[in-house]
Amino acid sequence: MGLGDCHVHTSLCNHATGAMETFVQKAVERGLSEICFLDHLTLAKEGASLSMSPGEVGLYFHAVKRLAARWHGKIEVKAGLEVDFAQGGMDIERRVVDTYAFDIIACSVHFLNGFNIVSKRTQKDNPYKDPRNMARDYLASLDSMLDNPFFDMVGHLDVVKKFSGVGEEGLEQEWEAVIRRLARLGLAVEVNTSGFFHAAKEQYPSRRLLKLCREAGVEAVLSSDAHSPGEVGREFARARAVLAEAGYTRLVSHTRRRKEVVSLEAP
Repeated sequence: MGLGDCHVHTSLCNHATGAMETFVQKAVERGLSEICFLDHLTLAKEGASLSMSPGEVGLYFHAVKRLAARWHGKIEVKAGLEVDFAQGGMDIERRVVDTYAFDIIACSVHFLNGFNIVSKRTQKDNPYKDPRNMARDYLASLDSMLDNPFFDMVGHLDVVKKFSGVGEEGLEQEWEAVIRRLARLGLAVEVNTSGFFHAAKEQYPSRRLLKLCREAGVEAVLSSDAHSPGEVGREFARARAVLAEAGYTRLVSHTRRRKEVVSLEAP
């Protein structure tokens, strides 16, 4: 088994471009062995316009399966969801997830008290005057999210640093506690290369957090978080070097919610 890109989006989320098949074609061109669509499912009203609705999930799932059949023998095409953590909405999200035979489910935090922490457009209205307070609230949301681990992977673990630049400073113990919980729950963390192209200028999670994940036994997944076909597999060589520096020798892939080991040196 070779490398795959385990996090790409589709136009169904209303903020990605390109036909789904073009994403697959680009993955083949880049020599990847698999590609996993991991589009947004957000129930919070603040994010509804940036996500599929629950009623569209079936359309999305079957579109991925048609692509999987069409590209069989050339690349493995997988179906997943990036579920947005929504306090009080997890039961609905779980029902949607359980309706279909997804390969991987990620859960991510994008909103804090209704504020979109990952959108450039919202930053002028950021209610957090102290970035460390935002990081504390983010960590609290992660902790609450881990109380209901119906998912397999945590998305862009320290994305709170995207614009603020503050991810860990003064909060080292809190981050270490989160990573210990990830390990106990058997959840994977993605090494998300989109951060290289953001204000953060580094992958999610940071080198330090990734090293802590490795020491705790948290498995890693490689992803681009592509929102257009040209972003598929971006900066994977750079990410592999960061992973190796952190002590990783292998990655994991998921099929029908089960982990499979992939060598970090796989082509």
